[in-house]
Amino acid sequence: MQYGFLKKWVQENSEQNLIFQRLEKFEDQYRIVFKKQKKSLHISLSSLDCFCFFSDLEMLSFADKKELNQFNQNLNGARLQAVNMVESDRIIFLEFSAVDIYNQQNNFRLILELIPRYQNIILLKDDTIIDSIKKISFAQNRHRQILPGIKYEQPPTEFEAKEIAILYPITVTENRKIIHSEKDGFSDINSVFEKLFEKIRQERNERIRQSKISQISKKIKQKERKLDKLQAELKQASEVENLIQQAELLKANFSKLKTGMKSIKVANYYKADFPEIEIGLDAGKPAKQNIESYFKKYRKARDGKVKISEQIAITSREIDDLEKEIFEIEESDFLLENDVQKHKKETSQPENYKKLRIDENWEIFIGRTSKENDLLTTKMAKPQDWWFHTRIYRGTHVILRNPAKKELPEELKILCCRLAAYYSKAKKSTNVPVDFTQIRFVRKPRGTAAGFVTYKNQKTLYVDPLSMRDASELIVNIIASK
Repeated sequence: MQYGFLKKWVQENSEQNLIFQRLEKFEDQYRIVFKKQKKSLHISLSSLDCFCFFSDLEMLSFADKKELNQFNQNLNGARLQAVNMVESDRIIFLEFSAVDIYNQQNNFRLILELIPRYQNIILLKDDTIIDSIKKISFAQNRHRQILPGIKYEQPPTEFEAKEIAILYPITVTENRKIIHSEKDGFSDINSVFEKLFEKIRQERNERIRQSKISQISKKIKQKERKLDKLQAELKQASEVENLIQQAELLKANFSKLKTGMKSIKVANYYKADFPEIEIGLDAGKPAKQNIESYFKKYRKARDGKVKISEQIAITSREIDDLEKEIFEIEESDFLLENDVQKHKKETSQPENYKKLRIDENWEIFIGRTSKENDLLTTKMAKPQDWWFHTRIYRGTHVILRNPAKKELPEELKILCCRLAAYYSKAKKSTNVPVDFTQIRFVRKPRGTAAGFVTYKNQKTLYVDPLSMRDASELIVNIIASK
C-alpha cells in the first residue's frame, strides 16, 4: 500500500478508545477484536497488499491460534489510546495501556510493519520485543533481529516516504487502484481500504472456487470416459440373445454336428421366414462341447451385461453428484467456515433442485444437473410456470413457479434471466441472451438426451449474470419495496 494512503488512514483514525479482547488469525490475515464493539481492526499481511482498516463485516473465518497467546495474554483488557505512524516507512504503531494486578500502568506498543515481503506484527513493552508473528535471527538477516527479549529496532530502509494529495471522494477500481471519483466515492480512507479488501477477498475466493471446479471437472471427464467405455461394452454384451439362439439352434441340430466341422448351416426358426444362417464351430471339439461352449458364452455375456448395467448406473450417479457439487461450489464462500460447512451439508442433500422463495405467489427453482433439469421441466413444472434458458450457451433450466397464474412481473423476469445466464457457460460474460417462455410451450422429444428440450413462443432478454447469493439480496429489496 502506498505510504500516502496509510498516512492518511492514521491521521483519520489516530484517536481511539477501544479495549483489546483478542487477536485472531486466518492465513495471512489478522483481526483485533475489541470488547463491546462490533467493529474490529483488520490487518492484511498479504503479499498482494499490506494495510489495515476498521470493519464490522464478517469476511473471513478468523480463529484463535496458539501462536498468538503472548499477544492475547499481554494485551487482554488493554486500551487502544492512539494510532501513530513513523515518518520514514509503512510502519504503524498501535499504542496500548493496561493496569496490572498491582495497579501499575503498563504501556504496550503493537507494531504493524506493512512492508511488502517483510510484513510483520510485533508486540513491545518498554521498547523490548515480547513476541512477533515472524521471528528473524542474524542467520536469516544480518542487519536486524526480531526475537523476544531484545530491543526493537526499525528496519533499515531506502524507502522514500511520500505523502500524496487526496481529493475526496475516492473509490477503488476493478483492478484495485484507488482513484478520485465524483460518483459512488468514499469520503474516508478506512471505507476505501474496506472496499479494497472486499475485492481482494473476492479474487481469492474465486481462485479457490475455480481450482475446486477444475479438479471436479477433471473427475467428471474421467467418469464420462468410463461411461462411454461401459456403454460400448454393454452394446457388445447385448449380443447375448444371439448367443442363446445359436446355442439352441445347435442343440436342435445335434445329430448333424460332426467332429472336425468348422461351421454348420441351419434354418433359423427364430425368424419368421426361417432364413439359413451359418454358425461357427471348433473343429477339434465334439458336438456336445461345441454346444456347451455357446451356452457358456451366453451365461458369461448375460452376467456381464447385468454387471455392466450396474456399473453404468453407479457411474451416472457419480457424475450427477459431481455436477451437483460444482453447482454448490458456485455459491460457496470458501473463506467463511460457516459457509464451507453449509456447502458440505448441501452437497449431501437429496433435494433435486435449488429453490428461492419470493412470496406465496412466486418461487424460483434451478436444476443442478441434466437429469434434474429433465425432472424440473417435464415433471415438476406446471403449464402456467415460466421457463428460462440461455439461447446459445449450455446451461441450467430455471423455472419460475406461478401457482396463482399471474402475469410475469418485470423485475422477476429480469432476475430469472440473470440467474439462467449465471448458471451457464456464459457466467463470466455480459449481455447474455436468455430465452423465456411458459412451460406449456416446452417439449422434450422422445429418446433425446437428458436436459434437451424444444420450445416455442419464446422471447429473448439480454442480461448480465447474477448469482443465487446476490439474487437473494435482491429479492429482499424487491419485497421491501412492495
